[in-house]
Amino acid sequence: EDVARRYTVAFEIVEQRVRPVRMELDDSTAINRDHRDRWWQYAFVRESLYDRARNLSHCFAAVWHTKYLSFSAQPTDIVFTNSCYVFTTDRWDLFAVVQSTLHEVWARKYSSALETRLRYSPSDCFDTFAFPAGLWQTPSVALATIGERYHETRRELMLRLWLGLTDVYNLFHAKEVEGELQRHYATRAKKDPAGLTTPVAQRAAALAFPYEQALAGIIELRRLHVELDQAVLAAYGWQDLPLAHAFYAVETLPENDRTRYTIAPSARKALLARLLTENQRRAALEASNTPVTAKRAKGRSQSPAADDLGPLFVPAVPP
Repeated sequence: EDVARRYTVAFEIVEQRVRPVRMELDDSTAINRDHRDRWWQYAFVRESLYDRARNLSHCFAAVWHTKYLSFSAQPTDIVFTNSCYVFTTDRWDLFAVVQSTLHEVWARKYSSALETRLRYSPSDCFDTFAFPAGLWQTPSVALATIGERYHETRRELMLRLWLGLTDVYNLFHAKEVEGELQRHYATRAKKDPAGLTTPVAQRAAALAFPYEQALAGIIELRRLHVELDQAVLAAYGWQDLPLAHAFYAVETLPENDRTRYTIAPSARKALLARLLTENQRRAALEASNTPVTAKRAKGRSQSPAADDLGPLFVPAVPP
């Protein structure tokens, strides 16, 4: 507590907002007593997450409930909110795979939904997802290159457009992107006019970003997403499958918001069938090699997830 008090502003907030709640906890359990006695500390810490992330240059985070499945590089010296899952690797080739439409197809099939949003479930759509054979053991330079380029292009576009991930992907998937972008430009100057939450330099750079460059940036992000999908497809050896990226209505999405810049419906079905076949093949192989695990039957991602540090994809707080 003496150490925590050195951070005076933060400590005052916790003292005002957290301590009264913690003081109401009774003595019915040891956990209650500990949370009350250590009221200035986080109640739960996912130790395996921070153990895994400690020596990484960065990791990747995704939110549980999301309109668009997206992963973002994050520093490893921060406290992650309870709404995040954290992919505890700093490999850009693995990022490329989970950010690809191939993984999104699988995730939307095997994850549940909350209202109209995807509810990403690592146990259902990450552990069972068949990554390209041998990728965990031998990193791919080609996938790493396009993965990092895609991420950094998107990050720069977010900063220059003064938009978050969801808003950037709204533009990415907008068939009439010119009109949507013009509406954003008409209102962006009203954002944080006093500079209370945005650094002055960042606000100035965003306001100086020309509309033409913004439009070109969205189109470039689409092109890079096509390149990323093609690179991941090649890692599976499935270049014979035409993805035919364009604007399509995705039938599993809400009726009033189905248009996406994505792969053709026929390609989605074919990819899902191939991934399922590969999943079942690996599950059968695992069952034959290790009879004890035959009950799992769903297959696994062939990731080195079952080591002494716990799984690679970790919720920020214990369930």
